[in-house]
Amino acid sequence: MFDVHTHLTDEAIYHDLDNVLKSAREDGVSRFLIPAYSPLFWERAKTISENNEDIYFAVGIHPLFLSDKEPEGLREELIKHPKCLAVGEVGLDAFPPDACMDLQRSWFAREAAFAAKRDKPLVIHCRRAYSDLLELLRAQITVKPVRFVLHSCSCSKEEAKAFLDLGAYVSLSGTLTRTNARKAKELALYVPRDKVLLETDSPYIGTHKVRPPDVRPAQVMEVAEAYAEITGLTVKEVEDFTDKNAERFFVL
Repeated sequence: MFDVHTHLTDEAIYHDLDNVLKSAREDGVSRFLIPAYSPLFWERAKTISENNEDIYFAVGIHPLFLSDKEPEGLREELIKHPKCLAVGEVGLDAFPPDACMDLQRSWFAREAAFAAKRDKPLVIHCRRAYSDLLELLRAQITVKPVRFVLHSCSCSKEEAKAFLDLGAYVSLSGTLTRTNARKAKELALYVPRDKVLLETDSPYIGTHKVRPPDVRPAQVMEVAEAYAEITGLTVKEVEDFTDKNAERFFVL
């Protein structure tokens, strides 16, 4: 099973990384992607990936971390690394009352162009800004197409349709495991199976069984079990096709 979004660089996990990885592998997690969302974590993500055959990374700046200074030339160097699979985590976040959306939109447009030029996919965070995101992606695609995944997607199935029409992949997280997550379950049933990825967003998004900040990559198996139950598939079937989807999306 491929956890396509886990923050192994963050202290809640990093301080016990060896044990976290051992537990995940024993539970059936075979690959991991670190979305290094700030320049402060880019080098750490690279080092972890270099030291572990089954770990990959992405580089980007999360919309709530745009003030973190980006060392000149570092992104260009890292994006060429053989284990750097994507640009991310990037996107739009309108949740904070003081969010500067003009800055976020201009920065995301820059990230999208950067990814498209280098034929790398985008790992996208979006909260309460799906209309703006759709407009920006359409604008980029008219210039040069770019692959993208909506990570831990929280949009409705109606909103998802417009993104799927642009070729989106949709990554489902621990929200799917919660008994009252009607919207997430509807989305899981709506998204075509060849566009589904699975993730934990560990340590940040809780599952039915584990609350943050104790979520770890091992919980991606709980997400897979929830998806299997909703769709009437076996966990093995879910693992097989979501892993193939991830390989196609990240060009592995």
